[in-house]
Amino acid sequence: MRPRNMMPKFVVRLCDRDRSPHASDSPAATRGALRAGVRRLTILAMALLAVVFASAAVAPLGAQDATGSITGRVTGNNDAPVESARVQALAGGRIAGVTLSRADGTFTIAGLPAGSYQVLASRIGYAPSGMDTVRVTSGQATNVTLTLTTSVTALEQVVTTASRSTEKVLDAPASISVVTSQQIEERPALTAVDNLRGVPGIDIAQGGLVQSAVVARGFNNVFSGAMLTLVDNRFASLPSLRVNVASLVPTPTEDVERIEVLLGPAAALYGPNSANGVLHIITKSPFTSQGTTLTVDAGERSVLRGAARHAGVLGQSLGYKVSGEYIRGDDWQFQDPAEPALFPNSPNTPRSRVGQPNDRNFDLEKFGGEARLDWRFADDAEWINSYGFAQISNGLELTGANGAAQIRNWTYQHGQSRLRWGRLFAQVFANLSDAGNSDSLDLTGTYLFRTGQPIVDQSRTVASQLQYSSDIGDRQSFVYGFDYIFTNPRTGGTINGRNEDIDNVNEYGGYVQSTTRLTPQWDLLFAARADQHSLLDGTFFSPRAAVVYKPTETQNVRLTFNRAYSTPANFSFFLDLLQAANVGGLPYNVRAVGNPTNGYQFQRDCTGGVGSLCMKSPFTPAAAGGNTQYVPANAAAYYPAALGVSLQGGLRNGLLAAGLPAAAADAVIARLGTFNAVGANVDTRLAALTAPATTIAPADVRDIEALKASFTNVLELGYKGVFDNNFRLAVDGWYQRRQNFVTPAVNFTPNAFLDPASLQAGLAAHLAPVLGPSAGAVATSVAMAMARVPLGTVVPNGRTTNNSDIAFTYQNIDQDVNLYGTDIAVDYLFTSAFSVAGTYSWVSDVEFPEIMAGGRPLTLNAPDHKGSLTLRYNWEPRDLSFELRGRYQNTYPVNSAVFVTLGDSLPRADGTGNFLYETPPTSTFIDAQLVWRLPFRGTNGLLFSVNGTNLGNRKVPLFAGVPSIGRLIMTRLQYTF
Repeated sequence: MRPRNMMPKFVVRLCDRDRSPHASDSPAATRGALRAGVRRLTILAMALLAVVFASAAVAPLGAQDATGSITGRVTGNNDAPVESARVQALAGGRIAGVTLSRADGTFTIAGLPAGSYQVLASRIGYAPSGMDTVRVTSGQATNVTLTLTTSVTALEQVVTTASRSTEKVLDAPASISVVTSQQIEERPALTAVDNLRGVPGIDIAQGGLVQSAVVARGFNNVFSGAMLTLVDNRFASLPSLRVNVASLVPTPTEDVERIEVLLGPAAALYGPNSANGVLHIITKSPFTSQGTTLTVDAGERSVLRGAARHAGVLGQSLGYKVSGEYIRGDDWQFQDPAEPALFPNSPNTPRSRVGQPNDRNFDLEKFGGEARLDWRFADDAEWINSYGFAQISNGLELTGANGAAQIRNWTYQHGQSRLRWGRLFAQVFANLSDAGNSDSLDLTGTYLFRTGQPIVDQSRTVASQLQYSSDIGDRQSFVYGFDYIFTNPRTGGTINGRNEDIDNVNEYGGYVQSTTRLTPQWDLLFAARADQHSLLDGTFFSPRAAVVYKPTETQNVRLTFNRAYSTPANFSFFLDLLQAANVGGLPYNVRAVGNPTNGYQFQRDCTGGVGSLCMKSPFTPAAAGGNTQYVPANAAAYYPAALGVSLQGGLRNGLLAAGLPAAAADAVIARLGTFNAVGANVDTRLAALTAPATTIAPADVRDIEALKASFTNVLELGYKGVFDNNFRLAVDGWYQRRQNFVTPAVNFTPNAFLDPASLQAGLAAHLAPVLGPSAGAVATSVAMAMARVPLGTVVPNGRTTNNSDIAFTYQNIDQDVNLYGTDIAVDYLFTSAFSVAGTYSWVSDVEFPEIMAGGRPLTLNAPDHKGSLTLRYNWEPRDLSFELRGRYQNTYPVNSAVFVTLGDSLPRADGTGNFLYETPPTSTFIDAQLVWRLPFRGTNGLLFSVNGTNLGNRKVPLFAGVPSIGRLIMTRLQYTF
């Protein structure tokens, strides 16, 4: 096992500032780990410097014989200058020089040998432009003008996410969609996720004004981080929890240039945890977006959002920008019946909170912003440094195994430094989280509704990445790189509980991608990645292969294979958190625990226990060891406890309601007190408290293996094409096989119940002297009541629990999960003013009955059918546009930790303190948007827009345990100058 806290000294200072030392952090161990970490980072730094100096040295060598240059200007509509267009000079298909256009559109490519060149210019939002034969003469500058036209279709967009290099959507060897800057600018939105409605293949489980879980092609969950989310190549998830919280992204939408959505696995280039695709938010450069933007959004539910952004340049090489936003609103309301009305007296509930009202606060308040400084120290080089901060002062968020949480004063910060120099890319960034509590007794920050327990999360992630690309001839290109990720949870004994001292994680990975241009029509792509994880054995291999055929310049057919590897999140190993206390009024707590590196083993040496299993029971007398003592899993031995619980639950009233006279009911109760369940050979039935109706055979109580990496293998056939420059079609068919699938936290500790059949038979014989012929009927009703009382918990050895707590944990499913589907996107431009767009996605299964998770079938947690149809009209003479969109999604079941649906109209208890929630119904929604741009005093203009979602106000839940989401109409007034 590799040391878990290898990190450079600057990282230690960052992560351990104001931190109480771990008990296991001896000076010698810490120094050794630091030295090892420093060695690794030193090697990385030396490699980075070697590449940088080599790049710097090669340029002069190549320039010794070059005496000519190409200068010129890049223009757009109405001869307006286009800044930051990428201009390349190609000789024989190889890049001989590259630069970016300046603010006035001018550019210079110097140091070119005399000869003929092809000059190409490209820029996001424009169709590429070029000149095939440009002559360069020694000692002279050749001047050219390149004109870029606004792209008509989304396939002309230039993207970077598919291959980690610049390319058109049409050429990308993957299924990728783009939300443009104009779309983002015109739509009033509280988070970037609000712009993803209608993107093919994307599933959004909305839980409130800003709460949403986003995945591609299913397998959604509460507290989801399944889809790798990036902002400018930096992870956007919370550090150790690895959950995507859209409202904690500091970037205001005013600063977003575009959003790229990649469907399918991307591990070959992006590493672990990209099996469900990549959502990449790319922000604006201050060099191409100078000026000031002020925005006010307002709408229903008292929503108010104010935002400001300013960008400028200092001289020719320094650019800066600052942005910020403030959001407030009244969220949709939902009262979860699984949450107690008063805070319980649980071991982790602060004493001052016990017995106090447990009320949700539906007010939303959030603020945040970013600052960034860019330095372009060469035509093809820039160094970008940024800092971001966001805080949710008040809000709601779902967690997987612990229900909903009241978010208070949760802050998120990031610092990022990235360098681009020619074909070199390098970055280092740190993400820092703080849930608002200084310790487990602090009442000012985030807490769980089911227990009232404060949550401490002061976790940090530090990551570094290095990437370089090169060509061999004009047909072969390579992209290769290295990643390092260090995760440092600091949970104050709350989230990771007893595991607080052993929970650091290191991850390393390297990759290479080869693209071979076999002919002008055929491309062949191969990629491979290897990763290591400090808690998982072995090296993990993620290959990628693609064959791309381009019959014309506007069509692309591809066959791809991707294998993605995913690691369990930090808490999947180390979680140790009380989930609920006194479940169903009984002396049982529910605890969510991580799956440690050695897994869990059940004790099977208790003679007399069903299957020789051992259990712990809250009804074991203190003299016999009490709740911490292993005893045989024999419910009959605890028959008196079941009788006592049943009497407290109203057994006598039940007998009276059944028609027994009071004297007869008392006689029955007295007779029940003399019954010997052990002597009557009453059997023991095992069942999960989350699924009490399903009997678990003793042989099915299996040891839990240590967590393993999970793999997703996807074979995909895709087509993208543009016809007559007014019709776009994109079709993807895919087949997916998941191996070692990691479940949400599920109950793996069954409870011991009295077997109702054998209990009824024994009680009937025992009650016959008192009741005569009616003994059988009375025995049946009594047995059914007593057989619902859990009398002990079959718990494994290890750090799960010291008592009879019911435990939830994460585990791999040995069975393969097979799934297939299709995604379709269509755009048609009827005229320059009127267009229509449609999307449709289908997956083969929403439930997998043969694969059980927590006593219930594994579910996709997403619809199998969904689609959208959008009509757009643009009245250019008045700068007025209108959009009407319909959205459809099919019903689907949910099985996500404690959030399980059954199809009832209202949440209801299942008899064990758990609750079954309403299934998201089949739904159709109508959205509309109106945008009006008004010239204002010679500036870039004044924008007014109004956007309405779910205009029919059909209030439906879009997941389990969330409120029914209704209509939301918002307006935007934006002034740019």
